Amino acid sequence: IMSRGGIDAAIGLMEGAYFTGRREILQWFNELLDLNLHKIEETASGAVACQIMDYMFPGTVAMSRVNWEARVDHEFVQNYKVLQAAFDRNNVQRHIDVDKLIKAKYQDNLEFCQWLKAFFEHVGQPRDNYDPVAARSKGKGAAKLARSGGAKKAPQRTTTLSSSRRPVTTAPSRTTTRKATSPKPASKAAASSAPKAAPPKAAAPAASLAPAPPASSAAADAALIKKNAALSEKITELEDIVVGIERERDFYFDKLRDVEVMLQAHDERPEEDRDFSYLINNVFRVLYATTEEPVMVNDDGDIVEGKQPTTAAGVSPFQNEMAQEAEKILAEEFGDDLLTD
Repeated sequence: IMSRGGIDAAIGLMEGAYFTGRREILQWFNELLDLNLHKIEETASGAVACQIMDYMFPGTVAMSRVNWEARVDHEFVQNYKVLQAAFDRNNVQRHIDVDKLIKAKYQDNLEFCQWLKAFFEHVGQPRDNYDPVAARSKGKGAAKLARSGGAKKAPQRTTTLSSSRRPVTTAPSRTTTRKATSPKPASKAAASSAPKAAPPKAAAPAASLAPAPPASSAAADAALIKKNAALSEKITELEDIVVGIERERDFYFDKLRDVEVMLQAHDERPEEDRDFSYLINNVFRVLYATTEEPVMVNDDGDIVEGKQPTTAAGVSPFQNEMAQEAEKILAEEFGDDLLTD
């Protein structure tokens, strides 16, 4: 019998799932996990992959640590740490290219989703008793996600198309009225002589004036194009500013949350075990921590010392951090004995 790692290694680029289209992949996710995904890029947070693993290997994924409302890179990375821990727990030998996936590029995430489907087809078994909504409700932001599922907007598109076609039916009425009035002048003109045919020549000067407007409209179009380019550049700049502000907001919110956890843990301790100098020192460490040298606070309100990332050839700091975090999650969720097996 082929092991899970062996199956994973046997899934090559010629596997049938790698020829599966975007719509089929999204339909598979939505039906299996009761989701309402519309784009492959929505899987970039790693939360969907975590639940696929939970479906295949029940009880081996820390679903309470999955953040379903993750929006920025560092929140995505936390989900991929949970996924890496699940891979290690189930001996899945698959490299997760986090640096690419968190950028939410279509092709990178499509290939990873195709691999997930191929792996599921080899290893997964139907689970009639699996409640996907209840499973992800353990994580952050799952309640909003569960309420958003189900509705489709396709019918609205057909109604707007049909309503937009209604004015077209009024066009024949105008042509019929013109035909009804045109015979009267024609009967009067029949009594006149041939020289009355000369007036159509008056239309010639109007035709000679027609080419003049394009010269001025071309200048106006050029001005509009230039203005549109400037506005597009400004919009891009503002979007970048918004992303930076949101990242900074989340950075300081995490600090505030860590301080809150430390204060709550300190308040729950017996009075004789409270060390105010230790608490104040830890608060300052959290406040002055940077993204290059972050600190983590556990549920007991203590700062967890992290190892410095190595810079071995071909290994990114993300991958080292994920491996370390995976060991920690396995130890906390399933016991230290798993790491010694």
